[in-house]
Amino acid sequence: MPREPVPQKTWSTRVFSLPVVQGLLLVYLMLFVSAGGSVVRSLVDPDVWWHLRNASELLRTRHFIHADSYTFTVAGKPWIDFEWLGELPYYFAYRWLGDRGLYLVLFLVAAAILIGVYCLGRLRSGGWTASFFATCIALLLTTVSLLPRPLLFGWLFLVIEVGVLWAFQKGHDWTPALPVLFLLWINTHGSWFIGFVLMLIFIACGFVQGEWGNLYAVRWTPRQARKLLGVAAVSLAALFINPYGWRLVTYPLDVAFRQRLTVDNIAEWGSLDFHSPRGKIVVGILVLLAVLQLVRRRRWVLQDVAFAVVAVYGATTYVRFLFLLAILVMPLLAIDFRGDAGRTRPTRDQRFIGVLAMVLLVAMIARAYPREKQLHAGLAEYFPEKAVPWVRNTAGEGNLFANFNWGGYLEWQAPEVKDLIDSRVDIFVHEGVMGDYLRAVKPEDTFAVLDKYQIRYVLLPREYPAAYLLDHSAEWKRTHDDGQAVGFERVR
Repeated sequence: MPREPVPQKTWSTRVFSLPVVQGLLLVYLMLFVSAGGSVVRSLVDPDVWWHLRNASELLRTRHFIHADSYTFTVAGKPWIDFEWLGELPYYFAYRWLGDRGLYLVLFLVAAAILIGVYCLGRLRSGGWTASFFATCIALLLTTVSLLPRPLLFGWLFLVIEVGVLWAFQKGHDWTPALPVLFLLWINTHGSWFIGFVLMLIFIACGFVQGEWGNLYAVRWTPRQARKLLGVAAVSLAALFINPYGWRLVTYPLDVAFRQRLTVDNIAEWGSLDFHSPRGKIVVGILVLLAVLQLVRRRRWVLQDVAFAVVAVYGATTYVRFLFLLAILVMPLLAIDFRGDAGRTRPTRDQRFIGVLAMVLLVAMIARAYPREKQLHAGLAEYFPEKAVPWVRNTAGEGNLFANFNWGGYLEWQAPEVKDLIDSRVDIFVHEGVMGDYLRAVKPEDTFAVLDKYQIRYVLLPREYPAAYLLDHSAEWKRTHDDGQAVGFERVR
């Protein structure tokens, strides 16, 4: 009996389809669960302000930054703006729309990452619904750093790279796009290093042939091998097309080996706490993978195992790399979520339900999207907005010691003031300022550090031990208190 021809999909069946509805639902869930279920603190990232200042300086001077000019401690010291390209979208959005602009860039890039993971799951599993459930789990992992930072562009580039590599395994060659991707990536964020290592691992696994239980490897054909090695070589060359040359290429190694204070004292560089909600989610994912493997006895290709090992190691070693689990492992989990039901063409009634679902979801997204007052409330809760006039009055009067997480904000709001430190970390670690700052605020040797840098003014959160110490010192007088921040002036 002849097979019935498969009807061609129309624009309506594509637009008002289950994958689109599920994609919109993922975006809504992202709005709901980001920042711990509250959008008020979605912009609370101390780095965004010095990123804005960097972009402003680049556009004002028409020169790339090569030395610090924001602080009095490391002024004139060599420093490279290693995320310059990723800062520009946030800068223009902020100039045009203010706080809403920052959130808009965050929202669009985060949504693109999530939809990208959803598409990766579909690429590997062949099923949209299986991918939807896997992406829901991925969403819980990505909340670790859904903040307005260039890092998000790096994760988006990783999604694109993984999609190109996995498509290559399936016979679709988009690898010529990879050198262009790495050219953008290195000028945007240091996470390019992870992407390049993963590409090398992917290529290397294809030079092995064999089967080991449920694990197997397929060797590249000579043509495939030449193509991938050529793309890797061109991608490596593309990394050097940047304003800082080899220094930008080697910067990830500087972070890994010369910035131990960064790794030891910044929360997102800490190891995963398995007692935390995210830690328990990771344990649940690993247990689920093990159980599904026992039940389904799935065969694994060597590249997938290598990616999973990198992702698990990265996520458990540094909590910020939970994104690796979301991008590399969740699409693989979708393979085990896939059912055996065949594909069905949506009926007219189902398309009508799809239209209603889309309208409802768009309305829910619009309602959940934060307003200007909400965003500003979150910023004012974390950053010392009320203390800015006091800080401006200190300009030219003496050195300012301010909270590490407030440094960038003060540099943006009061550029005429030179403070001691901000959250760039790298240059302050190299010059010893970071270590002195930590000794002062813990406090181990507060007065000695303040004397060393000839500090006249101090601005700290009220609850800091160092603030209590200064409040009870005859050498210091409290001259500002807004309930959030307290300011002190040296009187002797």
